[in-house]
Amino acid sequence: MIRLVVGLLLIALPVAELAVLIKTGQIIGVWATVALVIGMAAAGMLLLSRQSFNVFRQSLEAMGEGRPPVAHVMDGLFLVLAGFLLLLPGLISDVAALILLIPPVRRVIAEWTLRRIIATHPLEDEAGGRPGDQDPRRGPDAGGGPIIEGEYHRVEPDTRRLNGHREPPRS
Repeated sequence: MIRLVVGLLLIALPVAELAVLIKTGQIIGVWATVALVIGMAAAGMLLLSRQSFNVFRQSLEAMGEGRPPVAHVMDGLFLVLAGFLLLLPGLISDVAALILLIPPVRRVIAEWTLRRIIATHPLEDEAGGRPGDQDPRRGPDAGGGPIIEGEYHRVEPDTRRLNGHREPPRS
């Protein structure tokens, strides 16, 4: 079902973009529409170049202070998405990008997205570990048996004795 919706969206969006571009060209003129599309693409490139560095810097600052950079990364992700939408030729994608450029709207969308991601893929299971993680001290088929901790050291076998050769020990 989701594939069908995505497929229809991939077909309908370019048709809608083209229809809006034609109607805009009829209203304000062809060259004004072309200038508008080129101007928005230039703004998208500028936005992408500036914001990618800012997001990286803010994430490093947050990690340096011991805070997780989730908010900065999500904010930057949606800024990059806005820049990408501005690069696409079309006015519908430009309007979506302009909406993403409004900080309160971007934060609401980022929070909604994080809630959806966490609800779909919980970060921890009931036992307090990450899903799919195994205790490295246990094998993949280990049950709930006890773990016996201890120290060990590897002893390499003497291959000369195993092959039937007897050599005097080295001094």
